Amino acid sequence: MSSVIQKVNSSRYNLKEILSSEWITDELPDLSDQEINKLYSLTSANLSPFPGVAGACNFSVRHKFIPSYKLHIIYYNFPENGRKSSKVTRSACDKVENYYNEGYINNDDSLFIIINDPVSTSLEKSFEGLNIKLQGYYESREVDENIQNEMKENNYHLDKKHFRNVHLFTIDNFTNNIFNHRLVPEQKAIREKEKIQSILEECNCNLNQLPIILKDDIISKMLRLANGDICNILRNSDKCGVYPFYRVCK
Repeated sequence: MSSVIQKVNSSRYNLKEILSSEWITDELPDLSDQEINKLYSLTSANLSPFPGVAGACNFSVRHKFIPSYKLHIIYYNFPENGRKSSKVTRSACDKVENYYNEGYINNDDSLFIIINDPVSTSLEKSFEGLNIKLQGYYESREVDENIQNEMKENNYHLDKKHFRNVHLFTIDNFTNNIFNHRLVPEQKAIREKEKIQSILEECNCNLNQLPIILKDDIISKMLRLANGDICNILRNSDKCGVYPFYRVCK
């Protein structure tokens, strides 16, 4: 079995675990490497709205509190079995933008784009520009009415900045679950304004006085942190036991 097949399958298992706190992942089936190998070779558009090698390995998950909001995990530009990957260029941003423009996904949905190569600085910056462009959609629009109603019904409120965003990863980011590493403390995203305000009052500070976690940090990307979100980190001390530590995303 090729290493890329094993990486794809490992990434599915780890993403299922990483995303489980915010997204419904128990609907995603656990597959063997042999089953992934068969899916990997299927390129029919009927099996996935995102054509190409490994297109049938793509999957989508629904938000736990906003079921109309989806996160799509896309294995982009993967090589045919036995071949090397072709370099991913900035033109990938145009293709990803077309996922929205051509109606493959809902306008408010978000994406994890996973490639089989290291993510270069220039490619990262291109995707940052893509996110700015995608957010421009909301300058004259609101999020979908169904999403607004579900947020009200479930008393779970997100801002426009939490929708319609794209995060870029290399497959190696998910071959292991970084959150299971013994040196990585438990971390979660705090997005709702009321909860953020409560934390600031508890700490007797304003948002700009919190330590910073950069938006392009791998933890920020996996947690899908947006500017102004707080990363709640549970640290362990021999003297104090487990205590929360907060960082603001910028």
